[in-house]
Amino acid sequence: EIGYCLVAPEERWEVAVERGEPEITADQERIQLPSGSFTPKELNAILNTIPFDLTFVDKDDTVRYFTEGRERIFARSRAILGRKVQRCHPPSSVHIVERILSDFRSGRENRAAFWINMKGRFIHIEYFALRDENGEYLGTLEVSQDLTEKRKLTGEQRLLNYVREEENNGKK
Repeated sequence: EIGYCLVAPEERWEVAVERGEPEITADQERIQLPSGSFTPKELNAILNTIPFDLTFVDKDDTVRYFTEGRERIFARSRAILGRKVQRCHPPSSVHIVERILSDFRSGRENRAAFWINMKGRFIHIEYFALRDENGEYLGTLEVSQDLTEKRKLTGEQRLLNYVREEENNGKK
């Protein structure tokens, strides 16, 4: 810290690297959010366990992410990642996709819901505009869920009852 005062050094003096936080390996890395944190492995497990499909489309209409859970409603291939969302829909519905994205982008709307009967199942599809704390549009989240079994529920279930895969057509 003081250096040399009466002697001229033969070699250049290098300051030792200060030891700050310990180095974090990929399996220890955490994604920090305001209400907690996850490792990427934990977050992936959570997203692939929730009983609905999520698809994220960024502000430029590019598909960036989808869950790969067991309860897929609409078939998705990783080949759609990086593709414009308009190219992932049948031509007959692209105008609806465009309208939703335009309304979300402009701030005119923030949510759109649809429900359909598909192969004897009741499917609920909802789109959410994602915005930052300043209201800036970040993209769209598609949430699709098979509500067929939930629509059959009656009364209450207050006692512990584990759900077995074989009791729910192989689904958790």
